[in-house]
Amino acid sequence: MFSVVVILPVHNESWLIGSVLGQVTDYAGSHPTWRFIFADDGSTDDTAEKIRKHLEASPIENIELHALAPNRGKARTLKKVILESSEDLVLFTDGDLAYRLEHLDILVGALEHADVVIGSRHLAEERQTNITFLRRMTGSAFNLIVRTLTSLPFKDTQAGLKGFQRNAARAIFRAQVVTDFAFDAELLFLSKKLGLVVNEIPARVSSRHSYKKSKVSLIKDPLRMFASLLRMRILHRGLKRRPDRTTAGYAGTRSELSKAAASPRTDDSALPKRNQ
Repeated sequence: MFSVVVILPVHNESWLIGSVLGQVTDYAGSHPTWRFIFADDGSTDDTAEKIRKHLEASPIENIELHALAPNRGKARTLKKVILESSEDLVLFTDGDLAYRLEHLDILVGALEHADVVIGSRHLAEERQTNITFLRRMTGSAFNLIVRTLTSLPFKDTQAGLKGFQRNAARAIFRAQVVTDFAFDAELLFLSKKLGLVVNEIPARVSSRHSYKKSKVSLIKDPLRMFASLLRMRILHRGLKRRPDRTTAGYAGTRSELSKAAASPRTDDSALPKRNQ
């Protein structure tokens, strides 16, 4: 019935969920062939209850609530919902609408020419200016570490705005192991390993989100991310090594990628092979 699924992970967003629901409801009304899933990650406030009441008061066929418990983290929440989906295209964006919903139309258009499309704040014409110097430096340092350890060319791996062809999404998320804030980088690392085409679109952070207090610890999380990147390289070392270009293209057939998506294994035998 639906061609696109949009997943909006939320956790303790009661203070702004009313505004988010209004925007998503209007957007969903203009995209009747898309399915929108609010994935509540074990919120301890009334976020899930507010979403549930909104949907009961104004039944909307293409908006759903998946209330998950206990809290498992954004990475695990996305993995569960994505692997249960069946739409041709899989998108996710931050549930607090850090990026305007119109970005999703651009993602879908870009997926006509790629297996994976990611939002990049680095490509946005207007840069986010109202963040602290320390946070900006921490983000730059982490990105440098990511590019050094993974050979990925992207200057922004962490934007919560990404889209996938269905088979690519299943292959990537079945192999995903990182559960902290470094999981975005792992998704791209796995895309590279699978030889998928990855493209970028500009992603402009909304001014309201710029003032939101981040849940990332500037001291603890960079260390955890670094450890996760090292662990990721070790756990995925059995995957077929790819040339150092994520946009080199996928030389295997779509049926081969489907087999990888259907397999729970992450060794070479479960992955599509690329022509050398």
